[in-house]
Amino acid sequence: MRILIVVIVLVLGGAWLTKPDEADAEAVLRDQVMIAVARQDLGEGRSTGENLALAACKLRPSDCYDLLRSGLEVSYTDRTLFLRVDVDGYDRRATCFGVYTRFVCPGGFKER
Repeated sequence: MRILIVVIVLVLGGAWLTKPDEADAEAVLRDQVMIAVARQDLGEGRSTGENLALAACKLRPSDCYDLLRSGLEVSYTDRTLFLRVDVDGYDRRATCFGVYTRFVCPGGFKER
């Protein structure tokens, strides 16, 4: 019984000590947006304006992220053992959880 209690304390203590913060969440969000932009191909049924915007994003990714980030509403909720991150924007939303230095978004970005 004591071993079980020690294991539970270690697991919960590890979760608390390694819980990511808002800066970590922003870094992961930035990486995911940059990856999504990099994977997009010009054309694919987009308008000329959309293709120009995508081309500009590929040329200057950091400026593109700043522009795209301004259209996202992100909220953070500290839950002691994990961080909950709600992202909403561009007709999509996701709920992600940060625990043990990692983020998981069950279901990914879903259309509203």
